[in-house]
Amino acid sequence: MFDLAATIIAALLLMQPQSNRVNALDNREAITYFIEDGRSVSGYHDSDRELARLAFEAWTRESAGKLKFAPASGREAALIRLQWISPNSGLYGETQRIQVNGKIGAVVYVMPQVSAQGEPVASRSVQDALFRDAIVYLTCVHELGHAVGLQHTRRFEDIMYYFGFGGDILDYFMRYRSKLQSRSDIAKYSGLSATDVQALRSLYP
Repeated sequence: MFDLAATIIAALLLMQPQSNRVNALDNREAITYFIEDGRSVSGYHDSDRELARLAFEAWTRESAGKLKFAPASGREAALIRLQWISPNSGLYGETQRIQVNGKIGAVVYVMPQVSAQGEPVASRSVQDALFRDAIVYLTCVHELGHAVGLQHTRRFEDIMYYFGFGGDILDYFMRYRSKLQSRSDIAKYSGLSATDVQALRSLYP
């Protein structure tokens, strides 16, 4: 039986108002991004930066190359800005639209303190570092999905699934974790479902 409290927490933390969702980005050239330094944020690991970078690469791969991302020279020049946030923010992940030099962009917020999700996720993340990394990675992928224009879905298999529709949050993350033998395997598995990919390629044909 799933932990109802954990599911409710996840639902609230992953919720985003419709007005904050971003439409398709201008992909005629590489989309610039900037990953903030999270060393002052509770729960952040230096290796989380790589997880965020892998999340950007996943969207490029699954878009069949229609989305390309390139590091920006600085935060203010980036169309997508990924920022690490503490549990005190009251969020787990969120994406907000911005405009940069007349172009649509997004600020993506990700909380690396996985234990803040409550049980049984908290205990498992302490026992299994790869499980913890999988959650941070999938959160980056989910929020970047909003940044590139995708919305929440009702399908439990989707990376864009919204926990407000129910479901076992531990099972959701373990489904991805079970594919990993080592951290390097994260680069092999995007976390997107066939339905996610179809929606992405419809948005960026």
